[in-house]
Amino acid sequence: MKEIFILKMKTFIKKNSIPFMFSLLMSIYAMSSPLKSGDALQFKKDIESFDYHYLSFAVFRYKNWSSRFLIESITAYFSVHDIQFLLLIFCLSFLFMYAIIQLIGFDDIRYHQYKIVIVILALFFFPINMLFESAGIIATMTNYYVPMCLMAYVLLIFKQVAKTYILQLLAFLFTIQQEQFALLGLIIFSVAIGYQIYHKLSAVKYIPFFVISIGGILSAKLSPGNAIRNAVETRVRFPEFQSISLLRKLDMGFIKMSYDLLFNGLVSLFFILMLISILILSIVRKKYHQSIGLSTIILIIVLPYLQLWTPASKIKIIYDTFPKDAKGNLLSATGQSIVTTFPDLTMLILFIGIMLMTWTVLTTYRDRIIVFTLLIGGVATKMLLSLSPTIYISGIRTFIPMIFAAFLITIYFIKLMLDQIIPHQEQIER
Repeated sequence: MKEIFILKMKTFIKKNSIPFMFSLLMSIYAMSSPLKSGDALQFKKDIESFDYHYLSFAVFRYKNWSSRFLIESITAYFSVHDIQFLLLIFCLSFLFMYAIIQLIGFDDIRYHQYKIVIVILALFFFPINMLFESAGIIATMTNYYVPMCLMAYVLLIFKQVAKTYILQLLAFLFTIQQEQFALLGLIIFSVAIGYQIYHKLSAVKYIPFFVISIGGILSAKLSPGNAIRNAVETRVRFPEFQSISLLRKLDMGFIKMSYDLLFNGLVSLFFILMLISILILSIVRKKYHQSIGLSTIILIIVLPYLQLWTPASKIKIIYDTFPKDAKGNLLSATGQSIVTTFPDLTMLILFIGIMLMTWTVLTTYRDRIIVFTLLIGGVATKMLLSLSPTIYISGIRTFIPMIFAAFLITIYFIKLMLDQIIPHQEQIER
């Protein structure tokens, strides 16, 4: 029996060597970061006052500070048990990479040698030391990385894995504790249900996920803790927030998102990598007009980092002249003059151009629906922060749901490119 077990384990590890590699690397990165830092220190003190009753602590936080009931509970737990936290990161990183490989279709034998590309890109998209340390590694990863990994697992529902349906529902119940992922889930499953109904297919298996995602958003909206927190954050961080109109708040969110996409190095990196994947597919498919357009957009973003002028340079100059609040955060100046509306108009034109070129590079409506659902969903998760007074203080971690969507889009375009190349290689060999 022991020999059979060892043989099965060897076979399992060999078959899943790429997920194991990724989980090992992410665990090493996590170990190299200071675990006892940031919010974890405060959580550790707080849970001591509750005599380590994690459920009671989560209930207290739900009533007085945050709607993320389950997330608050595990954050408190892992603030005390950091070894178990590393084990969690190892297991969830394995689950994440396994799910991505299965979801995009890299489990096919034809793509075996290209799986390593997913790991390399994942390390670029999700660098722990830059993306998950803003509130301390434990607090940031339990609030963002854990829901992200579970979201990847939940999306395997689209591969018709019936045996794990209940587990995916349970995983989604945790995922929607993070309101940005709840919104992303709502958009994805709304489109999935609409797609099934349009093609006169059953949408029953998607409905529970749709309902749960609505529940996650309502929980965040109706949580007494969130109401208290918003009032405190507004008073301390952004006193003018309540007097600003909804349109102005959305514009401020758009400005903040655009500024980071262009001038925040790490955010720009995932944006550029996604655009490069679309560009490569357009070249492979001989869509030369789209290739020129995408190349131009990439240069507009990249050249300012080399101290060369592009329209993005002008946007930064204008952004830097915008009025600031007491904390030095940018406030919207849209509508005051043609000069101050230039950044908004330029970014809108840029986004519309990217969407049009992406639409024409893709050749099937199924591919277009998948990519645009992720694209719109990713942007929506970031724009959701426009409704929060903490829009400027949460840092780069609020981009994680958007980065996750961009990562899926990038891998999907690589898969489409390989679909074009691999048959061609087989024909040459014949």
